[in-house]
Amino acid sequence: MKKALSLFLALVLCLSLSLPALAAAPTDADQENAAWTLYHMGLFQGTDTDKEGFPVFSLSDAPTRAQGVTMLVRLLGQEKAALEGTWTTPFTDVPEWAQPYVGYAYEKGLTNGTGETTFSADKTLSATEYLTLVLRALGYDSASDFAWDSAWTLTDKLGITNQVYSAATTTFLRGDVAWVSAQALSAKEKGSNKTLADTLAAQGIRDNNSRCVWKEDCVTVQKDKLVFSFAATKDSKETYTNFEVTSATANGVACKIEQYSTPAKVKEQCRKISRREDVTVTLPDAFALVYLSYDEAAAKDAATETVTAHQGTYPVITLKLHCTGTLKDGTKVTELVSMDYYVDNYTGYY
Repeated sequence: MKKALSLFLALVLCLSLSLPALAAAPTDADQENAAWTLYHMGLFQGTDTDKEGFPVFSLSDAPTRAQGVTMLVRLLGQEKAALEGTWTTPFTDVPEWAQPYVGYAYEKGLTNGTGETTFSADKTLSATEYLTLVLRALGYDSASDFAWDSAWTLTDKLGITNQVYSAATTTFLRGDVAWVSAQALSAKEKGSNKTLADTLAAQGIRDNNSRCVWKEDCVTVQKDKLVFSFAATKDSKETYTNFEVTSATANGVACKIEQYSTPAKVKEQCRKISRREDVTVTLPDAFALVYLSYDEAAAKDAATETVTAHQGTYPVITLKLHCTGTLKDGTKVTELVSMDYYVDNYTGYY
């Protein structure tokens, strides 16, 4: 999951990548991207947060039936209604946190128990059970449209899955939940030309993070300092008019931030550098320029991963940034950025 740059190894985890309607078995990267897409929409939450405040998705964990029903309610855009409502179920084994979700789904006829008074909330969720829930979110009925114990036959037909799951499937993880859910966003609802994403957007639930698709470039590497420019990709529909980094760490070590957060400020800083260095410096497409000063030695000592390149082995420096981007219409977008770099040389004017 790392892409090589000229001097560094970099990975941006927060970019929301478009997911194809048909896909092979999901890779770890597919599942990670799906989780972030859903997270930005408020549909998928982590099991915890790390010390930098980033979600821990636990994608390799097995999901429970309670987690599956919670995801169903969120895909319906009904989390607020579930949390605010009063629901009655016969189940005695549902944890308090899951009761609003299970209660809503039960009263709406979207889920059943495993016995008269049991829901088996902590039982591992199977692939066909979750596919059944997703199909119900799209308006399909397991009594007439498909068989719940082979739900993949319809999800394959709808382009949500592509023969990824079958009767032989024995492992179904939270990463699968994220991937299937993200795939389902582009599926049309029963008897409609509207997709699930369309219905959610009508309720104000959308991925604003995908409106400005950007890339970062590390334009300067000095001892204890990295400088990044941020620019929208050529196929991005929008760009940020303002982009501010509010906090940053390097392998958990706090960074000092100096930034130029608008295109105009970037251009002015480039002019100053050009005059100072007597060389032409331009970043014509950048909407932000960010200087991160940090204790490089401490960050390297704290590294938990290394990379071998250029006949050497280097500690990986994971940079985690909390950012806020502002779009032209004033929409503010929270960006959680994780970038992995290794340093094997110092260069640059910025």
